[in-house]
Amino acid sequence: MAYRIRPATRSDLDVLVRQRRGMWREIGDHTDEELDAADRVYRRWARPRLTSGVLVGWLAEAADGRIVAGGCAWLRENQPRPGWDDVVMPYLLSMYTEPEHRGRGLASRIVREALRWAKARGYRRMTLHAADLGRGVYERLGFARTWEMRYRLQPPPRGRPKQFGNHLVTPRTPSRAPKHTARARRGSSRR
Repeated sequence: MAYRIRPATRSDLDVLVRQRRGMWREIGDHTDEELDAADRVYRRWARPRLTSGVLVGWLAEAADGRIVAGGCAWLRENQPRPGWDDVVMPYLLSMYTEPEHRGRGLASRIVREALRWAKARGYRRMTLHAADLGRGVYERLGFARTWEMRYRLQPPPRGRPKQFGNHLVTPRTPSRAPKHTARARRGSSRR
């Protein structure tokens, strides 16, 4: 089957929202209510950014006109730091391919298109957070893993476990925080 990669427009917003929902459905343990709420927020967030060019997307269109894959780059502002002149850095997000069209190189084609777009505009780096399902695509295209750490300040709504990649994350309440974490916050050096 032949596919065409084309830029997304503001009129493709419904497709981008649907694909992002599919992505979150596959990589997380979310209820339909959570996904509905996230769809509304993403739609409000994405619409003005697509219009202004701060969010740029690419879609894979099948020969019959159906959109079967897509992804976006968000021009995210960086904090100033020594040795980095990049005030803005493209961040790849919302990558999704319909299950029946996987294994045909569509994600790779979309990522390569995003990389070409970014290079042509003089950006020197592109970042992303990869789900386990897509990590191989990014590694084959030359993305290198970096180290990021995260601390949960509040549990997710209703305190239910969440799927993050292959890991089930059970939220902790402050009273159940590990002792070494509590000691670190108090400034104790006791081990």
